[in-house]
Amino acid sequence: MNKTIFSAALCLGLSLGCASLAQANDKVEKIYNSKMIQQVCKGKHTGDTTSFAERGIIWNGTCEMQFIPMHSNMIQGNENELLDTCQQDPHRKMATINGHEMKGKCALAFTPPRPMQ
Repeated sequence: MNKTIFSAALCLGLSLGCASLAQANDKVEKIYNSKMIQQVCKGKHTGDTTSFAERGIIWNGTCEMQFIPMHSNMIQGNENELLDTCQQDPHRKMATINGHEMKGKCALAFTPPRPMQ
């Protein structure tokens, strides 16, 4: 009897734990907000470290020049083109991201850590 109750409680605990992890992943996948990532770096310089809390997650990174598209509904924020476009020409007004031409600008914005290449 006690083993059955313990097993049921263990299974319930594991299922609730997996559900909370799934919710955390949903928060990470939908984080790109171009206005917010620019606001975090307001008054800072390129390379300055910064952190902020968003949707219950603390984000650490640096302020780097990156391409900020006018319409960011198709952007996840991890596209290489966002950083590469402004390194080539900091005055660009157009970029090809995920195969789509997008209007925008280069601006100082929060950038999460990236692996060295």
